[in-house]
Amino acid sequence: MTRLLHAESAADLREKLAFLNIEVSPRSARRTTKQAELFSIAHLLSSLPSERFSFPLSVEHADRPDFVVTSNDQSIGIELTEAVPENVARASALRESGVGPKVFFVPRARPGEPPKSTAALKEEIKMSRPGPPWVGDAPEREWAEAMLHFANIKVAKAKQEGFDMYPLNWLLIYDNWPLPSVHYVKASSMLAMKFNDAATHATFDRVFVLGSRFLCEFANRVDLHEVLSPNAED
Repeated sequence: MTRLLHAESAADLREKLAFLNIEVSPRSARRTTKQAELFSIAHLLSSLPSERFSFPLSVEHADRPDFVVTSNDQSIGIELTEAVPENVARASALRESGVGPKVFFVPRARPGEPPKSTAALKEEIKMSRPGPPWVGDAPEREWAEAMLHFANIKVAKAKQEGFDMYPLNWLLIYDNWPLPSVHYVKASSMLAMKFNDAATHATFDRVFVLGSRFLCEFANRVDLHEVLSPNAED
């Protein structure tokens, strides 16, 4: 494991987080998994109330799970994943490289859909046709289905040999799923029921979904936290 930071207090943690390099490159410019991981863990630690942790505190970058947070009285393993459709991520890289119009419709995606060829993606981008509309609470239902899909993948991974479990185990999902405006109170309630039905918390004590505005926290209840940037200038 590689130490990411060590903090003696909540104020020290904020200062250390502020000077981490959390820049994430565009998908067309060789964005790395490590960049997304550092971005996600920094925003998680910045957005959670500092009283959740005791100090001194160390954060180490590992592999299975991705991070380990250690303090005087607890160790937390934190596994990360990005919720993004493969086809949408590849299409985004193509758009960034100059394919298709700069303004386009939000693509409709389904978890686990088969990958498309580059030629097919380019044709779709150039045609820029709207897909079927979202009606009623469809954005919230699709968001919950997508987040559960990626959580299930990580639950299966955590049960494999070589994955280290800790006294506390968290899952952090970096949400890049394409949707129109989502009502997160309603969507989080839907997802909480899905986690209960799937027994997700038998593996991960807490699940977090990191979006652009809210950090949704799932445990014995649902909490929504405002996403706070760790950058000093913010």
